[in-house]
Amino acid sequence: MVTEMSLASMSDIAFLLIIFFMVTSVFTLRDGLHLALPDTSKKPVFVSSKNVVTVALQESGEITWDNSPIDEASFEEKLRNSFAENPKLTVLLKVSAKTPYHRSVTVIDRVRSAGVSRLTLRMI
Repeated sequence: MVTEMSLASMSDIAFLLIIFFMVTSVFTLRDGLHLALPDTSKKPVFVSSKNVVTVALQESGEITWDNSPIDEASFEEKLRNSFAENPKLTVLLKVSAKTPYHRSVTVIDRVRSAGVSRLTLRMI
């Protein structure tokens, strides 16, 4: 007489364990970038060109300040000085679509740490 083990009950136990772990798992949400998106019901705000600094982040990682290259070490210092001279300063950050995400976040963090609260992002 040959006895076989039924595998049906093992599959039931496996599915019950999967469901148990799915229900009891704690999913942690990481903080992302806190951005205030424009409200489409309001009229657009026009900013004077003297209050805008254009910063471009190229695919190669190079940063340009109003179309002139700038190194990352002096970028934040120059931004702090410009913001001290003009508190209404708005940074227009143009980011290449092929720039790595972490590089873009680093530049945004530098803008925020310089004290600038007005930041506009544009993909190039």
